[in-house]
Amino acid sequence: MLTTISYLERQFNDLWNCYYPDIDLEAEYRFLKKRKFRFDFAHPESKTAIEINGGRWFKSGHSSGKGLFRDYEKINLAIVEGWVVFQLCDEMITVDWLETIANYIVKVE
Repeated sequence: MLTTISYLERQFNDLWNCYYPDIDLEAEYRFLKKRKFRFDFAHPESKTAIEINGGRWFKSGHSSGKGLFRDYEKINLAIVEGWVVFQLCDEMITVDWLETIANYIVKVE
């Protein structure tokens, strides 16, 4: 269940559930036990993560120096653990990108 969710995460989640209801994604998935890092959405069986990134045109937590450092650290640690991470901005929450992600999940399952 999604507890704290941004507008863009809700948009992604609604579109995903409309087109791919048979592929379950976990929201706010914690992928490292020793760290508090979470993916916005994850398909743990295929080690596929989706990060929804907003704030491209204004200053936000993710666009500050400290925020970027945390994001880079999270993505690098995910790669070391064998995860593929799709990063989407607002303009990429489209049927085409969701199809790309769904096809990847099905391919590696």
